[in-house]
Amino acid sequence: MHLKKSVLRSAFLGAALALSCGAATPTVEHAATGAEYSLKWGTAAQISDVTFSLRVNGEWIYGDSFPRRDWTFENGRHVLRCSGLPPFEEFVLTIETAENRPYAVVKATLKTRDQFELGGIRVLTKKGDAPDLPVSKADPQWTIFAEALRGPDHGRIFTIEQITELKAVRKVDPRNAFWVSTLQNDAKNQTYAFAALKGELWPTSFEWRNSKEGALHLSLRSGSPEGLEKILMKPGRFLEVDPVLVGFWDDRRPTQVLAEVGRIMGESVRQGRPMRSIEPGWSSWHSYSRGLTAEDVMKAARFMKTELFDAGYRYIQLDGGWWTVPGSYVVNKDFPRGIRDLSNQITDMGLKFGLHISPFRVNPTDPYWKSHPDWLLSPYNKKPIDPNDAEMMTTLGMVYLDGSHPDVAPYLTGQFKQLVEDYKPTFMKWDHHYGSLEEGPRYDPTMTGLQSHNRTVRMIRAALPQDLVVTRSMGWLFGAIECYDAIRIGNDINHPGIKSAAEPYANMTYGKTTGSIRDVPMGRDYQGLIRFARSAAQNYYIHNNIALCDPDSFFTSPQYSLEEARCHITLEALMGGFLLGGDRIESLPKERIELYRHKPVLDVWRNRKHAVPLDLFSGADIPRIWKLELADRTVFGLFNWMDVASETTWSLADLEMPAESYQLTDLWSGASVPCDAANVRLSMAPHTVRLIEFRKSSATPSTK
Repeated sequence: MHLKKSVLRSAFLGAALALSCGAATPTVEHAATGAEYSLKWGTAAQISDVTFSLRVNGEWIYGDSFPRRDWTFENGRHVLRCSGLPPFEEFVLTIETAENRPYAVVKATLKTRDQFELGGIRVLTKKGDAPDLPVSKADPQWTIFAEALRGPDHGRIFTIEQITELKAVRKVDPRNAFWVSTLQNDAKNQTYAFAALKGELWPTSFEWRNSKEGALHLSLRSGSPEGLEKILMKPGRFLEVDPVLVGFWDDRRPTQVLAEVGRIMGESVRQGRPMRSIEPGWSSWHSYSRGLTAEDVMKAARFMKTELFDAGYRYIQLDGGWWTVPGSYVVNKDFPRGIRDLSNQITDMGLKFGLHISPFRVNPTDPYWKSHPDWLLSPYNKKPIDPNDAEMMTTLGMVYLDGSHPDVAPYLTGQFKQLVEDYKPTFMKWDHHYGSLEEGPRYDPTMTGLQSHNRTVRMIRAALPQDLVVTRSMGWLFGAIECYDAIRIGNDINHPGIKSAAEPYANMTYGKTTGSIRDVPMGRDYQGLIRFARSAAQNYYIHNNIALCDPDSFFTSPQYSLEEARCHITLEALMGGFLLGGDRIESLPKERIELYRHKPVLDVWRNRKHAVPLDLFSGADIPRIWKLELADRTVFGLFNWMDVASETTWSLADLEMPAESYQLTDLWSGASVPCDAANVRLSMAPHTVRLIEFRKSSATPSTK
């Protein structure tokens, strides 16, 4: 559909949004005593006539229900004070703007008069919105980025017209984004961004819906993911709602906007807490799962010392399986001399030791928990688990502690402190956090799951050495994030284990790409490199802003073709996050080990920066163009993920490069790459990558 300037009006946030150009600092408009307000970015865009609502004892109460509503302007903030409605003493909504800042920050506070149950707060919504209205016509150039709730699940990019087609998987509605969501027009460089700036009460969710005219609705909600969790509000309680960013940009690429929003989010939640990385290394999980032994670990350590040490590899990370039962940290018989002995052997070789543990997970058969039943969380929707489903038995099939119980945090703090003192890891992977965040009745009914989780994690982290590097896997993005150096950005990449004793290679698959975001399966569709690449593309804004990106391990397994293996390690180098191999490295053929050692690729990784996927919002399933801007050069990863060969010409404009003359080098082969008339032409076989370095030369580029 062709758009005329200022003609298209899409109602999102339950409001009318006019689109054109010329975004500016947002202004706030409202009636003196009204419950509604509007945000306007000059003549470019507006969010009109939105309000707030609170879920009280199971029912949503909207702003116009308050008898007294008064707006004031205080120190650059528009403040709406609402009162006169039991059981509230006062509800205060604050909208903060600043000159030359294209976003507003919306906050809220609540003080109670009488006791009630609070089930959520929408700071931006529209009264009477229907949750599932059909889509009529929408501009196909607009896409929505919806971040997933749990760290290991990839998010989703979809077109507006897809909204009614998206189906819930495992009770997860793909139209609901968490923590951050954007609406962008990649062709016009226009982006609307919405982001949580704290994670202290509940997750902030962004609920995308359509009206029957095809206009968008988006409500911003602070509340539990499935709306089941409620907290008891006692008389006189004061509650702060996590602030959210609402912004509009039309002066830069949508990929740049998402990175900028990630920086703002990180500054808000980390409060200056540094992020520390680790040297490259090896992780046990992917080849051994829970079937590893102390000798298996030492074989990898000895091989790393002799074959990979000179390339910079240092870490041996002992993942799950060293205990007798998940959640019970009694060392099993396959480690007859204990974990401290293993750690000592590794560090005596000049290597470093990393350890996996699940903080909130406990063994339900342990007699200790029979006498502490009130420490355990009983989710509302506890799911039956197939005992043959290894992945789900690892996670949802376990029992988790309720951090709202006052004795849980001290217990876990002592357990962690003792583990670190006994085993001397300098790196730890904390796993399965989301089990403690499941919705359910808590020991302390005045606390949300996120509040109790954050309190517990912060107490544990404060008791451990400050130089201990910690990564978090399987948890919510904003869960005491300042306590971690890194977070996992994808599910387990492979099915752990090996194909056979005759082929002792990590059980890895390439996967399959559709080529288009319209056909991307939802949910846990498959494991493999393709799913990982999609996750990596959608999480670049996190790296060095909110936390370091911790991808799952890379592989050069012969179950890959040699070119597919190059794709995997190239992508991880371009991410700049943790770099851990998952193969049985001592079993790999020599040419596969050379991929681990390839210095030009490792040098790209050592910059610890994340490449930007330039075509993230162009409609492709997985971006092909990954751009890494370094101080002295620019490096591109150019991929062909598809099952067919490609012939592609990229102009400097396509690559977002200035019109200058460059010398191009392929970092895998060392060969020069021609750049004819400021264009790069590549013939690429299926499942291949070219890692190309651009350096400025003195010649003037041809414009013919």
